[in-house]
Amino acid sequence: MKLLLILALPLFCSNDSHEERWEEWVELGLHRPLLTEAEELFKAPEVNPELLALAARAAHASGMRQHAVAWLARGQGASIELERARQQLEEDRLEEALALLLVPGEPPTPLHPNRADGWMLSARALTRAGELERARPLLETMIARFPHDDEAPAALHLLSQAAIASGDLKSARSLRVRANSSARWRAFFDARRRQSIEHPEDPLPRFGVAALWMEVNEAQRARDVLDKLLASASDFARGHALRGDASRALGELDESLSSWSRALEIDESLHAARLNRAILLGTRSLWPEARADLELLVAQEEAKTEPLIRAHLELASALEALGDKEGAASARAKYELLKSQDAPK
Repeated sequence: MKLLLILALPLFCSNDSHEERWEEWVELGLHRPLLTEAEELFKAPEVNPELLALAARAAHASGMRQHAVAWLARGQGASIELERARQQLEEDRLEEALALLLVPGEPPTPLHPNRADGWMLSARALTRAGELERARPLLETMIARFPHDDEAPAALHLLSQAAIASGDLKSARSLRVRANSSARWRAFFDARRRQSIEHPEDPLPRFGVAALWMEVNEAQRARDVLDKLLASASDFARGHALRGDASRALGELDESLSSWSRALEIDESLHAARLNRAILLGTRSLWPEARADLELLVAQEEAKTEPLIRAHLELASALEALGDKEGAASARAKYELLKSQDAPK
């Protein structure tokens, strides 16, 4: 029977694989476009098990249980077993789910430890069986290994419940704060991803995704997003500037310099990128180039307040290195004055 489905959203036009795109759609609850693609793709005799599992999850969530069962029957491997377990868990078939999820014996050990859902589904099944304490180490490992997974807020919430059950109220409060923080980050992250799909020509949502990855110290993931973004929006100055920040976090300073310079070619008002470039030039003893950037910065009104006040101090170092001791003293005095004026009263 054909799936009579209408695309609710434009397809995200990129070179991403089906797997990457479908995984995102599943996480965002965008089942219709996925199922429409699956109808065509699954006409082939051989299909990637990861795709079968993702399509089965979308079908099950959409009430199309027969499609989910049929698609799972076509594949083998970790993704298929985990999806079967997920569906059994949703149908309260706990023993069957646990048999697919855990290695026999103690302590509870996931059969598929290299996947976040291998840990999370196992913990959920144990919790549903009334064994939250046995689930606790699985949840702790899941959070340690996959801190930004879409299930991370739920895992932290369950850990908070486990702490309450054991009488550790201090840990419970701390875990609840972490759960709320994780949930807020995830809500922003998912909103930006959804906007990226709805408005594929707008660079700002994908820039927002990269910025959120930087917020949780995932510089490589941020740069991966930015590389794709800049491939189609090469004149997006803020994207180049953030790419410079990501490259710096990764220790790739030549890449940082290149990205900040490109950002400033496009938009000379990106003062943070200019300050970052000047500081990097200074660390390489390229003092004339650093001074040129810093003199531009200290002439800006924004350099009277944080974070650009630092430009005066960096200029002092550059001038001193170039032998201008009087200029260096003046710049340092200006820095001290502005710092005192900007200090909280």
